[in-house]
Amino acid sequence: MKPAYVAGLAGALFFASFASSFVHPWGNPRRGMGSEAPLLAGSNVPGNVAQVLEAKCGDCHSNNTAWPAYSRLAPLSWFVEHDVIEGREHLNLSRWQDYTRETRVDLLSQIAAETRNEQMPLREYVVLHPKAKLSPEEEQLVYNWAKSERKQIRQEIAREQINR
Repeated sequence: MKPAYVAGLAGALFFASFASSFVHPWGNPRRGMGSEAPLLAGSNVPGNVAQVLEAKCGDCHSNNTAWPAYSRLAPLSWFVEHDVIEGREHLNLSRWQDYTRETRVDLLSQIAAETRNEQMPLREYVVLHPKAKLSPEEEQLVYNWAKSERKQIRQEIAREQINR
């Protein structure tokens, strides 16, 4: 192949990728909409647990996503945006105060189970972001916090029901 042909083809592919980057097939994840509120606002989260959740879970499960350079160019941007949108739909730590207590109990159960069973973070995410992998100590820390927080919320719900 001639160098001019290869350069032209590469340029066309880059332009097509750049132009496609403005298309959001699964919806726009609203990049740069960082939250002023701390993660899990309205919850009792020890500092060490908050650090783990922010560092290991925040990119997909909060409004404070750190968008890597490769997430700006289609079609990779589509996959990253899809994962972030889906992650936020399942659990958005930036909107914790918006969840009902019953929903929080359910989410804490999922956090505990998925952390304990090493289902989170997703393996395919850890391949590209090895620092996101939870150590056994971090898994135990998050698991213990989720169980404790869930128990506290359940007790609050029970006390309110008794007082009615």
